[in-house]
Amino acid sequence: MIRLLQIPAPVLGFLWVAIVVGLSVCGLLVFRKAVSHTRFEGANAVSGTMFQLAGVLYAVLVAFVVVVVWEQFSDAEDASTLEATAITDLLRDSAALPAESQAAVESSLLAYTRHVIDVEYPRMHRGESIDEQSDELNAVWEAYLAVEPQTHNQIAFFDQAIQRLNDLTADRKMRVSTGDAAVPGELWVLLIGGAGVVMAFTFLFGTEDQALHAISVGLTAALLAFVVYLIFALEHPYVGGLSVEPTAYANVLEQWTG
Repeated sequence: MIRLLQIPAPVLGFLWVAIVVGLSVCGLLVFRKAVSHTRFEGANAVSGTMFQLAGVLYAVLVAFVVVVVWEQFSDAEDASTLEATAITDLLRDSAALPAESQAAVESSLLAYTRHVIDVEYPRMHRGESIDEQSDELNAVWEAYLAVEPQTHNQIAFFDQAIQRLNDLTADRKMRVSTGDAAVPGELWVLLIGGAGVVMAFTFLFGTEDQALHAISVGLTAALLAFVVYLIFALEHPYVGGLSVEPTAYANVLEQWTG
């Protein structure tokens, strides 16, 4: 299913909504042929009350899931920004390290940044998992472990750099974990099943005007389909058109390499 997000977001969203609306309207037409609308005319009040109850319960469920996936998406954005900020800080502070170590440290940091942009983000956009450990990040650690600070100033900056390097490692793990997060299958069952129940109630209204009934069902189906699509798109913060881009990392390279 995640491969569907490779389709441009407007196209995928339109196709999904169109399919759901088409199936819902066709289902209504079949239902009205099988069951006369006059059978439900006297029960419109009851159907309306039950529809409102189902709609409220489903709205609560949708609101909960939307908040969850939006927070997950925000965490992914924050992780990328924090990681890029840590790289920037390390590059800036590397000027205070011994001269013989500066080139190796800066080179390893820039190589790691390029790897994130050129290798990891394309893989994440395809829905592939990324290891928490990275050879390029290990190379950064090795470059710092080879540093031998001499002066008090160098020692102070080196200690600060190690702290920021630990932050960089933690931010990377956060980015990886947010990319692997997903809505539990049980919630998806509730989302799809709840949408089906809500749509079923729209079939039960007894009205003689079939066109008006079809329009009402179609609009309801379009709204539900769009909500489900939005949750599915935000569930995977690094995949598809609605995804976190490596802009922060690109800014780091632009700043330090021109």
